[in-house]
Amino acid sequence: MDLHNRTQRQKMVLLGGLYITQFLGLGFILTAVPAIMRQAGAGLDEIAWIYVLGLVWAVKFLWAPFIDRYGSRRHGHYRSWLIVLQSLLIVSLISASFFNIETQLPILSVFLILASLLSATQDIAADALAVTVLAPEERGLGNSIQMAGGFIGNMIGGGLVLIAYAWLGWTASLLILAAGTALPLINILRHKEQPAPADLREEKVSLKDLVRFFQRPRIGHWVIILLVYSLGISMSYALINPMLVDLGWTLDRIGIATNIVGSVAAIGGAAVAGWLVQRMGRKQAMILTGVFATISIAGLYIPAQGTNDLTTIYGSLILMMLGYGANTTIAATMMMDKSDPSTAGTDYSLQYSLFSFLGFISGGLALGFAESIGYAGVLTAAISAGLLSLVLVWFYHDFAPTPHVGVTVQLPLGDDAPVLLDR
Repeated sequence: MDLHNRTQRQKMVLLGGLYITQFLGLGFILTAVPAIMRQAGAGLDEIAWIYVLGLVWAVKFLWAPFIDRYGSRRHGHYRSWLIVLQSLLIVSLISASFFNIETQLPILSVFLILASLLSATQDIAADALAVTVLAPEERGLGNSIQMAGGFIGNMIGGGLVLIAYAWLGWTASLLILAAGTALPLINILRHKEQPAPADLREEKVSLKDLVRFFQRPRIGHWVIILLVYSLGISMSYALINPMLVDLGWTLDRIGIATNIVGSVAAIGGAAVAGWLVQRMGRKQAMILTGVFATISIAGLYIPAQGTNDLTTIYGSLILMMLGYGANTTIAATMMMDKSDPSTAGTDYSLQYSLFSFLGFISGGLALGFAESIGYAGVLTAAISAGLLSLVLVWFYHDFAPTPHVGVTVQLPLGDDAPVLLDR
């Protein structure tokens, strides 16, 4: 891909802004808010509900067909959604800034829940737009930017703003996040979206398309890879913070290590994965990143044994987060390839929900089993899961991007000449 090309550069700037800002507020809510509440004296049972907001992202596929089905043809199908959702996300953050987190938590919770829902829905529209505007050869770099954007947003919202919270306070922190979320609106408003394949379908998108995804030829093997590919890295990632707490690290020190240094490493892993896709192709890149991710899990054995050497721990953390960033990026690239442009939001959201939900569950199970078999025992299981995913990828051969499949779509060429693509 040639970033000297103005059109391609504009695509990446647009997508980068969308993915960064969808995690600005969410990163603050899921990472900073629990720490702020705890510091204010809230009980762990009061804080626990915050983490439930993360589950919204695991079930967003349920309303993804709605995003694919309805949209403005005049203003751009997914562009119109993004304008509305980005604006409402800004409003929800500004509204939350007016309530005191210590004394007005019930009403504040409404806006935090709303922000989480809007962020998840914005992600559906952003992913669908990415599927439709990125050519297959652009998707490696495109997904590097997608993943890097998420890590940058989380780093700013969950890391830097939390560090500055003692000086900024609640209201200023939320207003800064809202201002940052507003920046991509400039590029969204300037973007000229081509007619979306979802608008040109003879049959409108519906919940039936969720079922149709599983009826595609040879899709079963890919679904199994989706479920297994992130297991090892998710299990290991869940151990990092508790492991550092057990080593005597303070919360602010952990935040810097995981949310800032770790995020930078993950961004590097995402960039490497995108480069590998362009240089080596999907299968080779997926195998290589899977091997690296599995090796990175093994690096956590050292702090798991109680070693508290600063250089060693940071080395293990950086290696782990490089693997995490590469792992998620190559998986996201393949998910985009498996998404039909005419059901882009539905297909991508369904796949990512499968990918992330099992990862979320495995992270919780990893913490539970660590109590009985120790960190090293869980890491051994994580490495086994990583090796299993490599075997599944090795025997998988359907790495070609998915064409339109299922119904007839009519797309315009030039001014009025149609071409029929059999889906």
